[in-house]
Amino acid sequence: MKPFLSVIVVSYNMDRELPRTLYSMSPMFQRNIDKDDYEVILVDNGSRNPPTAEQFIHLGMNLSVLSMENPTHSPVPAINFGLNRSIGKYVGVCIDGARIVSPGLFDSARTTLSTGSRVVVASRGRYLGTKFQRDAMVEGYDSTQEDALLEQSEWTTDGYRLFDISVFDESSGPTWFTPIAESNALFMTRALWAELGGFDVRFTSRGGGLVNLDTWSRALKLPAVEPYVLLGEGNFHQIHGGVATNGTHETIRAFYDEYRSIHGREFEIPSEPLSLIGRFHHQSRGSELHPRGLMPAKRPRRHLIRQVWSRTVARVLPRRARRIARGLLDRASAVIRFNPMAGLRELHVEHHNAKMIEASPFFNAEWYSQMYPEVIAAGYRPSRHYVRFGAAQSRQPGPLFDGVWYLDTYEDVAAGGLNPLVHYIHFGEKEGRRKRAIPDALFTSGTIVRSHSEFDLEVVRKSDLFDASWYVSTNPDVRDAGIDPALHFLIHGGSERRKPGPRFDTGFYLDSNLDVRNSNLNPLVHYELHGKLEDRPTSMTGV
Repeated sequence: MKPFLSVIVVSYNMDRELPRTLYSMSPMFQRNIDKDDYEVILVDNGSRNPPTAEQFIHLGMNLSVLSMENPTHSPVPAINFGLNRSIGKYVGVCIDGARIVSPGLFDSARTTLSTGSRVVVASRGRYLGTKFQRDAMVEGYDSTQEDALLEQSEWTTDGYRLFDISVFDESSGPTWFTPIAESNALFMTRALWAELGGFDVRFTSRGGGLVNLDTWSRALKLPAVEPYVLLGEGNFHQIHGGVATNGTHETIRAFYDEYRSIHGREFEIPSEPLSLIGRFHHQSRGSELHPRGLMPAKRPRRHLIRQVWSRTVARVLPRRARRIARGLLDRASAVIRFNPMAGLRELHVEHHNAKMIEASPFFNAEWYSQMYPEVIAAGYRPSRHYVRFGAAQSRQPGPLFDGVWYLDTYEDVAAGGLNPLVHYIHFGEKEGRRKRAIPDALFTSGTIVRSHSEFDLEVVRKSDLFDASWYVSTNPDVRDAGIDPALHFLIHGGSERRKPGPRFDTGFYLDSNLDVRNSNLNPLVHYELHGKLEDRPTSMTGV
């Protein structure tokens, strides 16, 4: 017999939402797990109409309904009360009783937990509807629309249809493979819950503030834990009067202030490595499988004067002269346009935004220059480059602000084509929007070391000049080692002057472009991001 599972659920004034939540947790809905294999402990935290076990007897589940004698604004005491009453070897906590769970969640969590004594299992959260519920409510989304959406989906027949009518929430997306800030269905052994100390009672804000994020973060820092995030399973938030979803920006900011007062630092999304496990039971949307913007949008070919500049004068001028000449070239290009005043206005706005981010603690010109030395080689001021090109190319403005994450988190900013740091300075901070530092920024004795990012790897993979089969056949050591050829070329092959394919001569490209050779950027990545636009030749035949 498989180990017994206990699931803790907390409710507060959820007359509409709770029946769906408990139905989704019942053996009528959950797959590959029997009634006698698990219990659900519902802890009511002071509802006007407290639920009773008799209301849900038709679900045929092993359900206990408990009520807090002295309910508080925070659900933390209720959660810990439920943890103390549970009997399972494995225990899951669902802090929000308004979340429907997918049909395979309990079996997948239990199966994964059985692989080791220090396994932690999380599932991603989603909003019912087509966008973040905070934004949807502003546009009129309400419980009536949601009821109709659920009825039309026939989710009770096939629970995986819930994925078709939902989107990732702010803490869990934007894809199945990105880090998460919290889990609204978190599972681990009873022993690990005890080692963790349950939920931290110092979080007393209404709704618990950031206690759920804190619990996930602390769980990942337990010694020798093995964290897993489930693929193809999840939990789905129903619209209700929840504090976090409906709270003002002042309320959300107070949550972060409480976290800071408890831990003495700002909250950051955990950067510990995660393992993914599971399978998809639904047709996942492409946008949920592949991050947006892996490849920079193609821009129109620059005027001939820019190509001549990049390939001749810019390579011999001193740095200060290059920067002055670059500014004159920008003005000349603006005037040559059909609408010269519009071009000059764009330059003025760009100049203003560049000055603004320079004054911000989140833009670090020295860091940017060391991370992207080709920018300086081309004669750009770092702030000007980031405003004009950097954000669109998924470059980061500094170690204290993750612009890529900001765009992934706030789809309205990305959809508007806005620069993430400019938006945060102008609007985001006042609106209480979150920010985070770059998790994988590396420092060695104060010097920034540019890591080979997923972005660079995707650039190599998608390049027409990279031929994986050719690379493996030409480099038998790569074939024998069983290494991903794209990853090998990114990390080793470029610096070793190996060719990524028959149409790109790495040695020639490095010898012909001293700015690339003196940088730490992979030559093929440089070509795809810059050299192609500047018409730099890739081999002797292209000269």
